[in-house]
Amino acid sequence: MGLKVGRDAAVKLGASTIVGQGTWSMNGITLDQLESTSFGDSWKKFVLGMRDGGTLGFNGFYDPADTTGQEALLNYQINGTEVTSLRMYIDNTSYWEPCQTTGYFTPHDATGNATVKSYALITTASIGADKSGLMTISFEAKVSGCMALV
Repeated sequence: MGLKVGRDAAVKLGASTIVGQGTWSMNGITLDQLESTSFGDSWKKFVLGMRDGGTLGFNGFYDPADTTGQEALLNYQINGTEVTSLRMYIDNTSYWEPCQTTGYFTPHDATGNATVKSYALITTASIGADKSGLMTISFEAKVSGCMALV
């Protein structure tokens, strides 16, 4: 795949580009470290626990006319709607999204289909204004499950 240029990135909700976005970040998977030290041990011991899908963040310019992107995400946040089609594009064809059918850590049945679907919850939506600039909007989302590169 090679190196990627940020200007080729995008944030989309399904096929709809979220208007005005200029940055996005995916703050990856973490893995719990569970202490397993016992009496008599001289050094702490750890075992690996559960994975956490991390968080997503993206922001840019506010456009209240973007009903299929910004406005939809604001409504998802207000209503606590699970978002499965939030896509963080790295170029014009490849993107990260909550894992639906493939995945690195997603449980699968005997036929290879994902048995647990991942999603994102929009946890924070912020709109800002400055007298000498354009209005901004930013979103943060919590990933439930894992993200997959498509």
